[in-house]
Amino acid sequence: MALKPIILKGEQKRVLFLQVTEPIQIKGVAGSGKTTVALYRAKHLLDTRSNLFQEAKVAIFTYNKTLVKYINAITPHISGGYQADSEEIKPTKPKGINVFVTNFHKWAYHFIEQNGIPLSKVIGGKRISKTISGTSQSIIVATIKAKYSSQNVASKTVDFFLEEISWMKGKAFQSKEEYIDAKRVGRGTNDRVTKADKEIIWRIYSDYNNQLKVNDQADFDDYALLCLKIISSKPKFTKPFTHIIVDEAQDLSKAQILVISQLVSDETKSISIIADAAQRIYKSGFTWGEVGLNVRGGRTIEFKKNYRNTVQIVRAALSLLEKEDDKSDFTAVETARKGEKKPLVGYFHNWDQQCAYILKELKKLKVDDNINSTVILHRNRNGLNNIQGFLDANNFENQILLNSEDIDFGSDNIKICTLSSVKGLEFENVFIVDLNDDVIPYPAGFIDADDEFHISTERRLLYTSMTRARERLYLLSSGMPSRYLSEIDESLLEKIERSSLSKTDNKNDLPF
Repeated sequence: MALKPIILKGEQKRVLFLQVTEPIQIKGVAGSGKTTVALYRAKHLLDTRSNLFQEAKVAIFTYNKTLVKYINAITPHISGGYQADSEEIKPTKPKGINVFVTNFHKWAYHFIEQNGIPLSKVIGGKRISKTISGTSQSIIVATIKAKYSSQNVASKTVDFFLEEISWMKGKAFQSKEEYIDAKRVGRGTNDRVTKADKEIIWRIYSDYNNQLKVNDQADFDDYALLCLKIISSKPKFTKPFTHIIVDEAQDLSKAQILVISQLVSDETKSISIIADAAQRIYKSGFTWGEVGLNVRGGRTIEFKKNYRNTVQIVRAALSLLEKEDDKSDFTAVETARKGEKKPLVGYFHNWDQQCAYILKELKKLKVDDNINSTVILHRNRNGLNNIQGFLDANNFENQILLNSEDIDFGSDNIKICTLSSVKGLEFENVFIVDLNDDVIPYPAGFIDADDEFHISTERRLLYTSMTRARERLYLLSSGMPSRYLSEIDESLLEKIERSSLSKTDNKNDLPF
């Protein structure tokens, strides 16, 4: 994928000249350049506000390790010199920006350890993590809830309690009363909980935390809480950054945002929040008022124009998003790029048929010299290995985007990625494979069969993944098609017909 510098225009340029202190919010649609523009703002502030930003340190926090690597790759291309009152660009400093980029958990891990709370221990010469695994969490919760078997709420699944515990920690509740008073939206009809239920849930939550303490362990949601505890215990805590950019802020929890807001200097209070409610892919959720950030009025700029996707891709993705019950926080989308090709949808009986089609398309892209900047996406990590095996067998150079240290965004090999890790990235050609009913919505994420919140979160995940494609988007199933394929307006898709498959692949009828 190409790392191209851009020239800021209109609403993008206006962000540079917003007030230099206090928080601002860039609320924009997929493909509107939110992240890149935030980097230009940081560059502009560092270049022009030397009185405020002497020995400045800029930090970018995001959820995603892959996005951290991408941001690091584009920062050398960021230039300054924009003028408020003219279109002339007059750089006064070299390109590039001295910026610290991290995902929240990586930063928090080091911060906690540096402040005397070890999150690992050495046993037999090996460093062992004290962060509890998901399997161990499940075992602890199952054991604890068995003690409350006489209570109705204890009949709920272990996954229900794990998700509730994660949400409770993300909200940074200080007391049972806070939890009981809090609203929990989006639950399925079978998962409404009463005040009496919440009393029991709080006891299970307390028992779970006590067990972690006994085991000398923490879970990932504890990281933010430990950071808050450390910061509050230091009356003279030195705030390390002068300007903070929070990318994909809608996917961080309240507790994580509370930590980040404590890290910016009191002189600037300069936090740039980048968010898009339509791309929320994690079950967190909070309001800016809850974390003490005022971004109302002139402190929020909306980016409505999608510069990435063709109009055909945008329309198909938005038709999926139309099925969302609550669209009140969504930014209206305006398309900036024309395009004749509709996204392609293919319904295949099995993995081999799906792969035969992908192989044919990859060969065609290679012949047309259009294979550069191609990604194949899957809902889960196991699927990535299957895709890599298929590409290796057919002599296509490829790379799985999991270990962020090894990613080379400048290379032309085919990238392989999960739907959640591709967030914030873009490619010319995007294949989303195994769009099957037993793959997405992710089965293990259901708390009950009518879990509206999970169905909505997975729908937004697919929408976000669809909007990674600049030119060509392929939506492929290899079994019982996902419910989401039927939610996309079929008039906005082009079906892959039998004639496009080889005779060998045609021996079984396809469900057209």
